[in-house]
Amino acid sequence: MKDTASKSSGTGGRRRGYRGLSAEELRKQRYQRLISAGTELFGERGYAATPIEAVCTHAKVSTRHFYEQFEGRESILHAVHAELVTRMDDIVRTSLTEARTPLTQRVADTIEAAVFFLLEEPRRGRILCIEAVGVSEVMEKKRRETTHDLAEIIRRYATMMAENGVLPSRDYHLPSVALVGMFNELIAEWLTEDTGLSAMEMAREAKIMFRAMIFGAQHYQPTDSASDSDPLDNQPGKSA
Repeated sequence: MKDTASKSSGTGGRRRGYRGLSAEELRKQRYQRLISAGTELFGERGYAATPIEAVCTHAKVSTRHFYEQFEGRESILHAVHAELVTRMDDIVRTSLTEARTPLTQRVADTIEAAVFFLLEEPRRGRILCIEAVGVSEVMEKKRRETTHDLAEIIRRYATMMAENGVLPSRDYHLPSVALVGMFNELIAEWLTEDTGLSAMEMAREAKIMFRAMIFGAQHYQPTDSASDSDPLDNQPGKSA
């Protein structure tokens, strides 16, 4: 009897359910289908216009199984937001570790790659830069954390540029936060208005703006400087 019972339990003792998958494997599949459905619907219809039932129908998952994974609609928005941020973070870190490229070029290329990631599939940019805004205090806190995480990466590399003599030595936290905010608004503008630019062209525009800000930072004057003169006033061809 013991031998028979042992064999009936299956290989490894794991019970198999639908299509030979374990309960945990089925759960992971349902989770990924829900995340994919949330990304598609929140990015196309908008978060406010997408009820839980629509997400479940699109994912072919029952509402009972939905609530096994998520507390509610905002909960899945958090998960979708987190997955997109993780994917973008992977792109940023991979691009920044391309050691064969000069540091300033590396950061500029990284900004271009991150912006293109959000615009190549517009649903990504819409969720991160539009749909997640103003949902709740909890969601706003997550958005601020993401902003600060991205700004910290920029600040760290700006400090490295300063150490290499490319930029003046200063605290680059606030300029880094400003850069993240600028790129958010550029993405939102591209998504909601007719800029006349393709996704790649807009990503390159962001890269050009970053280079322009690097040029401006090279002429940085501390706010407590006794001189109010603008270094750019002394550029050749500048009219009086």
